[in-house]
Amino acid sequence: MTCKSLTFKIFVMVTAITFFGESFACAENEAPIKKLSLDECYQLALKQSETLAIQYEDIERTKADFLKAASQALGGVDFVISNTRQEVQKNSSSESGVSSTLTAASRRERKFAFNQPIFQGFKSLAAFQGAGSLKGQRREEWIRAKELLFLDVSNAYYSVLRSFRDVQIIEEIHNLFDGRLRELKERENIGRSRPSESVMSISREKLLEAELAEAKGNLKVFEYTLGFLIGSAVTAESLTDDDHDILGNVEQEVTYFINTARRRADLLAQEDAVKTSWRNVMIAQSDLWPKITMEGNHYEKREGFQSGIDWDLLFKINIPIFQGGEVAGNIKAAMSDWKKAKLQKSRLSREAELEVREAYENWKVSVQKNKSLREALASAEENFRLQKDEYSHNLVNNLDVLDALESLNDTKRNTNSVYYDMKSRFQALKVASGGFETGKVS
Repeated sequence: MTCKSLTFKIFVMVTAITFFGESFACAENEAPIKKLSLDECYQLALKQSETLAIQYEDIERTKADFLKAASQALGGVDFVISNTRQEVQKNSSSESGVSSTLTAASRRERKFAFNQPIFQGFKSLAAFQGAGSLKGQRREEWIRAKELLFLDVSNAYYSVLRSFRDVQIIEEIHNLFDGRLRELKERENIGRSRPSESVMSISREKLLEAELAEAKGNLKVFEYTLGFLIGSAVTAESLTDDDHDILGNVEQEVTYFINTARRRADLLAQEDAVKTSWRNVMIAQSDLWPKITMEGNHYEKREGFQSGIDWDLLFKINIPIFQGGEVAGNIKAAMSDWKKAKLQKSRLSREAELEVREAYENWKVSVQKNKSLREALASAEENFRLQKDEYSHNLVNNLDVLDALESLNDTKRNTNSVYYDMKSRFQALKVASGGFETGKVS
């Protein structure tokens, strides 16, 4: 191989590598990682949640109760085909009429059979209304489940962001520790610092590294939790820290949120449960009333002495007199369930008010803490700057600077934690007060 051909091949390879490298770089620049907001994570969680899917099927299941209730009022129609065969009676005569029809070896019949309830003691009406309130109850429970899912997603979402920022803060402080150690080494070499100061600084740095390892582990756990909820892997870098209006209602009194909570989905569901329980009482009481039904037949084919009769009707009145205490027992059981449903509604209303008050106070406290810690953070940063400056003038020792650095680290991490707690608690207040809007979510 000549030197020129080898040089040419090397030139071609370098050109190709450069071209494809630039192409891949352009492709990466053209397709950046899509950032997920809290609302987008929630939309993904709605599609993923098996619990919501199961509860939605409960809503669909109530359609069967509608059909059953309607069937009790509408009655039924059947087309009946019968072919009767029997042993020929011995010594039977060939006479025609009723006896010949009853003793015939074969008898066929085809008819439309009608069964129409006329009065059942309001059982049909109660069943139909009960099916409607049950459907409303299941739908409100489904809406409440969506609200609680949003709370889970928001907690995991803000936990990821809080942990990610926590890792960044520790890494920033760790870099400052490294700078302190290098400066100590330089001072130690010229005899202006004691070896014990370097040892103490290394010990504190290792403790900080342990905190960093724990923070990274917590971050992974929260990423897994959020990924489980939305049904796909997620990292902190793929989330956008969008600021919701967490201070928009800071001037509102707690009574505002309590009044809002009275229309919370789970309270509305319990109201429907009370209605359904009362309908069951009406159904049980209907067994005390007489029942009137009508049965009819329209014959397509008859054989024998009734072959000329095309239809017949039968009215029945069934008056209950004694059932051995069964009806009374059913009524007592239904009344007990109704009273329990009313008590559960009362308890749930009080629990909802308690949840609102707790969520409100937690949010207000976090708002106040966030404001104070931000002021404390500014002071801690200024203190560290002053300590470094005084150390450079030999006014303080290295331990004082390290104390200021650790104080800055703790204040930064506390401020970060309270900031995201404030966001999470605001979402909790919205869910507790029923102010979370689910109408836009199908």
